[in-house]
Amino acid sequence: MYDALIALPGCPEIAVIMTSNISKDPAAWNAHVRTKENMEGVKKRFRTPDDPLKIVIVRDMWLTGFDAPCAHTMYVDKIMKGHNLMQAIARVNRIFEDKTNGLVVDFIGISGYLAEATKKYTGSGGEGKPTIDMNVAVATCLAQFAAVKELMGNFDIEDFNKMKESEKLKWSNSLVNDLLHSDPVTDAFLLEERKLTELVAITNSDQRIWVIQEEVAIIQKIRDVIRKIKTPPGPQRIKNDRIKDLISKSIESQKIVDLAAMYDLDKIDISIIDDRFQAMVKEKGGENIKVELLRRIINDELKVRMVKNIRRMTSLKEELEKVLSKYHKNSLDSIAAIKHLLDIATEFKNDDIRTKQLGLTEDELAFYDLLSANEKIINQSGPIQDLVHKVVALVKKNLQLDWTKKEDARSAIRLAVKKELKGKVPFSELDNLLKEVLEQAEGQYKDWPMMA
Repeated sequence: MYDALIALPGCPEIAVIMTSNISKDPAAWNAHVRTKENMEGVKKRFRTPDDPLKIVIVRDMWLTGFDAPCAHTMYVDKIMKGHNLMQAIARVNRIFEDKTNGLVVDFIGISGYLAEATKKYTGSGGEGKPTIDMNVAVATCLAQFAAVKELMGNFDIEDFNKMKESEKLKWSNSLVNDLLHSDPVTDAFLLEERKLTELVAITNSDQRIWVIQEEVAIIQKIRDVIRKIKTPPGPQRIKNDRIKDLISKSIESQKIVDLAAMYDLDKIDISIIDDRFQAMVKEKGGENIKVELLRRIINDELKVRMVKNIRRMTSLKEELEKVLSKYHKNSLDSIAAIKHLLDIATEFKNDDIRTKQLGLTEDELAFYDLLSANEKIINQSGPIQDLVHKVVALVKKNLQLDWTKKEDARSAIRLAVKKELKGKVPFSELDNLLKEVLEQAEGQYKDWPMMA
């Protein structure tokens, strides 16, 4: 099991917890043999929520007498009964920060044994009550289900199932758009939906919950769409032709654009904002979704470009925050907000065009902006680009590992650039300009040579 899990992409760190006998056990198990001190270290790590160790595989050890309050989920593929079973499932029912429940995933069929053990436990004078009273849990789950549906306009599953596919798309897009009306509205929905999902996980073996499972699936689908809009997996640099194709086909055939389909794709970037995309987002309908989509694209692009051009990207970030603030305060309507956001996105493309026209590399554009902003104080006979080439070359020539933490390395860059600028910049302005050059170098080449 361990070998199969660690072979999966993105698998977190896993530890096997077992007793061992080196003289008898297979040699392949040696990697999991630990001294008493090492085992204590593993226990301490597993109790720490932020530690990379996220999964432990156990057989008998740790099923009793070991507590990790942050542990949330237990996967069971071993038959257990009675007291041992109650002790085992108690590993995930400990109170911890905002943890609302634990989850036991049954792969082998212990539900009957669990019901029997719970009955025996509560009927034999054991102190306290079972961790979960199923009747209370079901009632709470149904009440939470009703609360979430109210946030979604109390949709009717029968009406939904009668809709054509195009009508379902239109309905879901309209609903997502409403739930993205403002951050408080979105956050309230995501919080209440999370409570519902946790309650369904606890109660889904009860037949009274089965009748709402189809509607819960729709709620979770809407949640997934909103999550991917609000919290994407991070900036991506690969052009996404599938999104372009989706937009193109939608516009050409005048069909409903399933905006939600875009968010099932993890790789979207500034390259999708072409003329056809702009035509689509300027059409009426789904304005909140479009604003969030543009916000996501621009934010991702800012993260990628910030280290390359701190001054320029900081200015665009401030402009983005100003537009979104006005939009959420209703002092800017959706059409104007979308226009402003498209203008910001266009600035990125203009920067790329400008870089080529000036004969610069992507690395050099930020230094060009910095020096050209101070062009009045620079005595340069030829194009400012010539000076930019020299300054960037000098910075790169003096880079070394962890140079931002070494004063001698920083001084070497400062001195090299100072020699180049001496006589071209007034002495009274030289220190300020050197400071700006060094700040840009730190932002751009902090992780050299990884980000050379």
